[in-house]
Amino acid sequence: MAVLAFLDHDAGHAEPGHPERPARLGAVRAAIEGDERLTGLARVEGGAAAREALERVHTAALLDRVEALAEGGGGVLDADTYVTPASWDVARRACGGLLAVVDAVLAGGAAGGFAVGRPPGHHAAPDQAMGFCLVNHVAVAARHAQAAHGAERVLVVDLDAHHGNGTQDAFYDDPSVLVVSSHQAGLYPSTGALDEAGGGAGAGATVNLPLPARTGDALVDLYRAVLPPLAARFRPDLVVVSAGFDAHRLDPLGGLSLSVTGLVDLVGVVQEAADAQGAGLALSLEGGYNTGVLAACVAGTLRRLLDPTAPVDDPFGPSRCPAPDLTTLAQHVRDLHGL
Repeated sequence: MAVLAFLDHDAGHAEPGHPERPARLGAVRAAIEGDERLTGLARVEGGAAAREALERVHTAALLDRVEALAEGGGGVLDADTYVTPASWDVARRACGGLLAVVDAVLAGGAAGGFAVGRPPGHHAAPDQAMGFCLVNHVAVAARHAQAAHGAERVLVVDLDAHHGNGTQDAFYDDPSVLVVSSHQAGLYPSTGALDEAGGGAGAGATVNLPLPARTGDALVDLYRAVLPPLAARFRPDLVVVSAGFDAHRLDPLGGLSLSVTGLVDLVGVVQEAADAQGAGLALSLEGGYNTGVLAACVAGTLRRLLDPTAPVDDPFGPSRCPAPDLTTLAQHVRDLHGL
């Protein structure tokens, strides 16, 4: 498992008060270092992702723009996405950390790992940085698994409250990467409708689960209903997870109202699906903007990866909304994707 903290990408340089801030990783690091159950956590260090790896997903024009803005002292790419002088290096290091996890899983004998870095990546499209994201770590990792390790099929699961539009765009026409995303319907970036299901040769290889606000921990049962049959049919060599924790009920940018227990249980469902297919598991941190919640979720996820029977420490308590009926959504997904 890899735990990588990157604190030099600091919104104070360009956007004071920005929710994607170094304190997120500071809280996570403190939670990991203060948990005696994680003292034996193996760590791997990854260098900056090579330009070649990034260009398997992103256009040269986008990468040149981000690099030039950083070298010029920083600035903003859009209303949400900032660049500091350190951001180009930090984004490449965050991506490289996930690639190191993939290498450890596919060539080093590790069962799974978690790259905890920032800024997040799943909104970064092949030709556009957006939504706090400069490069798409998960998409680059999927292509790295294929190019460097001969993985034939990669399953990407996005648990963030916001739709991973960049990841979807990267693989929309590609049948070798199955993208499954659960997200709050209508939330930024307002993509990820149920009928966005892939195009061309990739028809059916994009699975969107748009959710109502205040879904709560009922999402765990929805995953149990749809993910195992999807994974069994696809037979992935690797599962890569966009591990966003902004679906928690206390997150300031989301409204799905899950608990820490529910979010860790979601990771557990993905872990079980990967294990059932004999696939490695690599997670990459995405959203989560309440620092205390984020720290509890990451630490709980690491304990779950180490021991699937480990209890969840949930200092914030259960979801406080009535569980919605998601059976209709589950059936629509089953019908649309022939499950």
